[in-house]
Amino acid sequence: MSYPFEIAARDAVVHSVFDVTKYIWPACRPEVSRSSRTRLYLTTSDIDVMILESGIKNPQTGLYALSRVIAKARVPIIKFVEKKSGVTFDISFDVDNGPKAAEFIKEAVLKWPQLRPLCLILKVFLQQRDLNEVYSSGIGSYALLAMIISMLQKV
Repeated sequence: MSYPFEIAARDAVVHSVFDVTKYIWPACRPEVSRSSRTRLYLTTSDIDVMILESGIKNPQTGLYALSRVIAKARVPIIKFVEKKSGVTFDISFDVDNGPKAAEFIKEAVLKWPQLRPLCLILKVFLQQRDLNEVYSSGIGSYALLAMIISMLQKV
């Protein structure tokens, strides 16, 4: 679990990135997603952002306007490091299943309180072994949560 000052620092960085995306695409709606939205992140975790309602016909166009693209990902994403904080961001465009998945995860955490500590411990384990990035054949947060939930349903 993060300390309040860590949460405040992450939130401040997120808002600065949101300001930049709104400057580039004024009509867009940026939102945090995945572990950033459910608060199931490590202090070293990246921040996942979805840019919704961007009006961009081809997501790769928007991604190339920003930085390094992970083009082989199922959902194209961009990874960059915010210079002032050193926090890593993953940005995707117009993927609308993120908020639904986050609500499902929040409900699961309420149903199984042990889900949060199990998830965080396993995330550290995977991260220490460089097995936590899907684009490099690792296990992503959502797949990890699905495996833990499956196990908890059987207990």
